[in-house]
Amino acid sequence: MPGDTLRASGKRCIEIKQRIFFPQKASNKPFQTENYHIETWLFFPSSLQINRWTYPPQAFQQNLKNYIRLRPPTLMLRKLAADVPGTLANIEQLLAEHSKDISPQGYEYRLKMFCLTFKRALHVEVRYILRLGGEKREQALISFTAIAADILAGYRRMRERVAPGAQANALRIVDYGDEFLALMITHYGRKLLNSLAASPGYDSLRAFWREQMLYRKNQHPDTFPSPGSDNELVIYRVNTLKKYISSPMYLDIRRKKGETFLAHTIAGIAAAIAMIFATAVAFIWQGKYGALSMQLFLAMVIGYIFKDRMKEGFRARLFSTFRRWLPDRQQEIYKNLRYPVGKCNESFVFVDESQLPGDVKAMRRKVHILDIQNYYLSEDILHYSKHVQLRASNQLFTGVNRSVMDITRLDITPFLKYTDELLNELPTLDDDQVLYGEKVYHINLIRRVTDGKESTLERARIIINSAGIKRIEPVFVTTEEPEDGEG
Repeated sequence: MPGDTLRASGKRCIEIKQRIFFPQKASNKPFQTENYHIETWLFFPSSLQINRWTYPPQAFQQNLKNYIRLRPPTLMLRKLAADVPGTLANIEQLLAEHSKDISPQGYEYRLKMFCLTFKRALHVEVRYILRLGGEKREQALISFTAIAADILAGYRRMRERVAPGAQANALRIVDYGDEFLALMITHYGRKLLNSLAASPGYDSLRAFWREQMLYRKNQHPDTFPSPGSDNELVIYRVNTLKKYISSPMYLDIRRKKGETFLAHTIAGIAAAIAMIFATAVAFIWQGKYGALSMQLFLAMVIGYIFKDRMKEGFRARLFSTFRRWLPDRQQEIYKNLRYPVGKCNESFVFVDESQLPGDVKAMRRKVHILDIQNYYLSEDILHYSKHVQLRASNQLFTGVNRSVMDITRLDITPFLKYTDELLNELPTLDDDQVLYGEKVYHINLIRRVTDGKESTLERARIIINSAGIKRIEPVFVTTEEPEDGEG
């Protein structure tokens, strides 16, 4: 749903999160690939002047940031608790034998994966408890508290055992894990406490939550907030800690340098056609007027002028014809900063309404706030296409879910340049009373997500004013099976 995937991140940034699931394949080929395609159409009111002349693709790229994140294993908390002794024993052994090992499969990686699996298990358990009611919820709440307490106690006992012989840096990493676990249990515990009514299970969870808050205050004061302070450093440390623990899940996206072979080929073909024309002019006039004549000189000058214009014209026409295979931005995707695992191709182009797919055009014309908008639409339409290909997927998804979280953040600051800051007067029946209302602008967004199995089309309405995003409203979602050849 748009309400789940699309949200405002501050007043001037839109964040779109999309879960992409890849089914398990029977083949054991090491170089399997997974693909998904996301298309976004942004419908701007013409008064904002976001069009092909004022907002070229390069400008859109500067305000767009992409992230791709793997997802840790999904386990119920009780299942995780059953695996904890073996997992912690393995980490403890690695710490004792290879405390200086920082390889992707070393103790640091496994410790981070344990912390991320615990966080995911808390998220799943909290969502499960909130769907229950009555006695089942009460039992689940008591079980949640007891199991979480056992997992944390097991980790802290492991920390005490490895402390005497571990390297200082290795012990510091274990402490970061402990800080993260305490932070997550207090976060999700507070989420439950804010959503439930008082009961014996509630009281048990609250006592455990207070115990963990005191533990954080005593053992990890740098991430514990202080009343009367802006807590700037606390927030900075919390965010840094989350990024550090989550680092195995993030795929690094880097801009690819240089043009593609196809782009160079098209430019060469356009230059060759223009050169053939100029050479033909020179040969024809030379045969008629001789090698040294004023007429040949003028012919070569004119031929050069037309050659230059022809080259640019053919180049533009060929690039337009092959645009589907010529992305505006190419990016390489890396795991652990050095292992290439895929690529991301993006295209940005303004289109006319006649160029919209039929289902997109139909969805745009549904549910207008005013019926007259169906008869008069003055909009500029930006089409943003992103195609992601992940290679060697069997190795990429080892030990994690066969899915990714695709995250896009778009800064809308350039969209606000021509918004009106004035308030409109609204007269009332009272002669002495005049109300005022601010002017808002509606940006409609339609997204199509195709992951090979199905295609989802969704629409949202972004309401902005001169200060930024006022709210985001979901409108439509439709799901359909892709046609043959799509994916």
